[in-house]
Amino acid sequence: MHIPDAILSPAVAATTGVIGVAGLMVCVRRVQEQLRDRTTVLMGTMAAFVFAAQMVNFPLFPLPISGHLLGGVLSAVILGPWAGAVVIAAVLIVQCLLFGDGGLTALGANFVNMGLIGSVCGYAIYAPIRRAVGGRTGVLVGAMGAAWFSVILASGAFAVELAASGTGTGFLTVLGWIALVHAAIGLGEAVITGLVIRFILSMRPDLIYETVPPDLPPVRRWGQILLAGLGVSLAVAIFLAPFASEYDDGLEWVGAKLGFIKEEKTVFSAPIPEYKLPLHGLHHIKVATAVAGTVGTIVVFTVAFSLARMLTPASHTAESTRDINDRQGVDASGHGENI
Repeated sequence: MHIPDAILSPAVAATTGVIGVAGLMVCVRRVQEQLRDRTTVLMGTMAAFVFAAQMVNFPLFPLPISGHLLGGVLSAVILGPWAGAVVIAAVLIVQCLLFGDGGLTALGANFVNMGLIGSVCGYAIYAPIRRAVGGRTGVLVGAMGAAWFSVILASGAFAVELAASGTGTGFLTVLGWIALVHAAIGLGEAVITGLVIRFILSMRPDLIYETVPPDLPPVRRWGQILLAGLGVSLAVAIFLAPFASEYDDGLEWVGAKLGFIKEEKTVFSAPIPEYKLPLHGLHHIKVATAVAGTVGTIVVFTVAFSLARMLTPASHTAESTRDINDRQGVDASGHGENI
């Protein structure tokens, strides 16, 4: 789903870039209104997990096509739509600038498709389903359904962007093929999203956005959650990413079939092209991918976590520190529960 350079016309690239920047500014403003320790920590860990999971392409047998998690709905279910979109923005920026995954000129379009449509529109689909079904089942069914629809909507948005670029390929032809292929990829998106949400619901249902049960205490062990989330993300990048499918992803396969992608062109050389760290003596492709995945996961986590800390108002940080000190004081006196 990552659009490379030289696919969209300059006008479409510029338009989607403006829309992307404006949308990101709105998301950042909305995130500032809700930032607390919870969102700050989870933005970093979710960004790291989505980045690592996107490295794991799964095959669509029997066709020579692969797909990967977009993660917009997954991020929104955990963080809310606005923080979820910011997380996807952080992932896309690192992928583009560090690995050359997704064109620099198409960065705005990629964020519109995967961030704004994936997280914000995806959450708009998820929320009413969650409320209609109710309970944990509603969260799970809503997340899986919205995940599938978000992939279809993102692929449809690309078809519109390509048609507006005047490539000469018929809009309905592109829409038909891209939607058909991504309907299958969306099933993988729904399954992965469902598995992750099901695990969280069984272990820490209080991490689901806007569905904290009233009988659960507030989350306090943020350090443990941060380390656990980062550890899982690194495990995915190190042990799963090297074995990802090497087939073209859905957009590349359709582009080659219909002729609107003849060869990929880039406007700059990424430091770690194709997720293989160019180190002397590091020739084994799986080891190189694992090392690159480790570097990328840490960089994405640092970017998202630092951004969240920068956006957190000083009053919120001071208030959080006072709350922690108060709880520690109560615990020390023996009259409170352990943190």
